[in-house]
Amino acid sequence: MKKKILIVEDDNLISTIFKMFLKELGYDLLGIVEDGKEAIRQCEELLPDIILMDVHLGGDLDGIQTTEIIKRKFDIPVIFLSSDTEEATIQRVINTHSYGYLVKPIDKKELGISIELAFYKHRFDVEQKLREKRYRNFITESPEAIIVVNDQGQIEYLNCLGLKLFKTAYIEDIMGLPFLSFVHENFKVEFNEKLGTALTMDQGIDYTHLRIRTIHDDWIDVGLTGAQIEFGGKKSLQLIVRDVTQEFSFKKMLEEKANIIHNLYDGVVTFDMQGLVRSWNKGCERILGLQEGEVLSRSFDQLNIFGNGKSFEELFLSPLEDKENLEVELEFKRNENEQRMISLTASFFRDGLDEEQGVICYIKDITEKKRNELLLKESEQRNRNLINAIPDLLFVIDESGVFLDYKIDDESLLAVRKESIVGTHLSKIFESKLVAEIEEKMKLVFSDHSLESVRYQMDTASGAKWFEARMTYLEKDRLLILVRENNA
Repeated sequence: MKKKILIVEDDNLISTIFKMFLKELGYDLLGIVEDGKEAIRQCEELLPDIILMDVHLGGDLDGIQTTEIIKRKFDIPVIFLSSDTEEATIQRVINTHSYGYLVKPIDKKELGISIELAFYKHRFDVEQKLREKRYRNFITESPEAIIVVNDQGQIEYLNCLGLKLFKTAYIEDIMGLPFLSFVHENFKVEFNEKLGTALTMDQGIDYTHLRIRTIHDDWIDVGLTGAQIEFGGKKSLQLIVRDVTQEFSFKKMLEEKANIIHNLYDGVVTFDMQGLVRSWNKGCERILGLQEGEVLSRSFDQLNIFGNGKSFEELFLSPLEDKENLEVELEFKRNENEQRMISLTASFFRDGLDEEQGVICYIKDITEKKRNELLLKESEQRNRNLINAIPDLLFVIDESGVFLDYKIDDESLLAVRKESIVGTHLSKIFESKLVAEIEEKMKLVFSDHSLESVRYQMDTASGAKWFEARMTYLEKDRLLILVRENNA
């Protein structure tokens, strides 16, 4: 198919020469226009493949200004034509990221070569942008913090969870800074060597524990792995980073640091739409016990990877037809003596036309998490039993003065029906003077987490009684109030 050319030139003689050249070179001339505004209108209507643009046009817009608008609105490659070789003009042209600059008078062969180079360079740029868009979509949706480091060691890009890791909502706070500037001195020398090796040699970074700072200079422990990628047309390093501060502290206390950190590796596996394994990372090897060579290009159904007996269609394709992401937890029997729990987060990955190309699945070992959840439930039950053993009245109240929960053994001490407490405001139970005193005490508890008390008298089902209410901070918008009789 002939390439479509639009000429923007206000010199009739030169336009005629170009017209003759283009015909001889076998291109399709869409037209010749003399000013920038008409060139923009023609681009919208005709969508040329290449534009030959005179730098110095008459009218409100010169050739460079016109090109900036065309690039922004239509992304059509432009080759500049001019007899002007002044440095200021050349610099303006460079800033437009044009696809060529031909000095008049133009040679026919040179013109043809420039058009072909511009066309194929632009097509490469478009494909590169599409690849980068796919990658950005992938890491944006990733359930992990991802940071891209360029070949100079500077942070080139990071996703939302990466920003959260550094405790900021603004990518401008991080972009362009050396990743090493965030690494603790105790880890900097060793990690600098790993980073340099990964950036200069075609290899990644195995799981590494680091201490890094947030933009507020708080130190956190992280575990990361790195892989070589191409980003923005350049070799870069993709770091997958997880905040392991709490886990690391806990494992250190239990003297299991090395083993637990090793288990923080996550797996990433991709399947095509037929269920064939297309990629299998080291995390999968660690978690599932199968080497890459054993699974690549083999069928999910043949491998029975997760040991649950479901087919690829049943586990992934059918559920993903109804929702964007699939999250499931499975028991996984790695061998005869080891039962593990894993979580799977799966979604379709798509091409630039939004057509489904396969399934990507993130795998996490959550065995320890499940055990901790069980311990937490047992702890919560013990606390509940302890509270139930306290003979006093207990109430939970929010900062607006509304009762949210209670524990009552003796209903005769109440001024209202038991079932009407939750959702009731202080003002519905107490006199306004007492309400004002209670609210003043509540402000003190919320502001400095102090213990405050109020003594008051009120009518109950068993007559008028004196009470003491002690208020203590529970969480950001709630107080715990302990009430007992106080007739002293």
